[in-house]
Amino acid sequence: MKNQWRLVSALVIALVVIIFAILNVEPVRINFGVTAVHWPLILVIVITLILGVVTAVLMATVNESKKRSAHAEELAAAQAKIEKLTAENKQLTLRLNNKGKQKRSVPEQPTTTTDK
Repeated sequence: MKNQWRLVSALVIALVVIIFAILNVEPVRINFGVTAVHWPLILVIVITLILGVVTAVLMATVNESKKRSAHAEELAAAQAKIEKLTAENKQLTLRLNNKGKQKRSVPEQPTTTTDK
């Protein structure tokens, strides 16, 4: 059902574009600074639309690329911090284990009480 509505919507939009194109075929003068041309109005509208879409896509791509780059940098910094903390944890665990072994391995001195 959803695809049928998409098809109907696409057909309606295509029909509107076709009618718009048929109604706007008279030539208009476009001045490029050095030269001027006469093109059909619909061609000018379509080219302008395409240039706008390309510009929007390029801007979105640049922004997405910047976000990915920033995310990659943050991820690398987090990985480095994790590695540093893991190494520190290993060192502390070794120190803790060595202290426990040292306390166990030291023979206890018999305590003698002398009465005077």
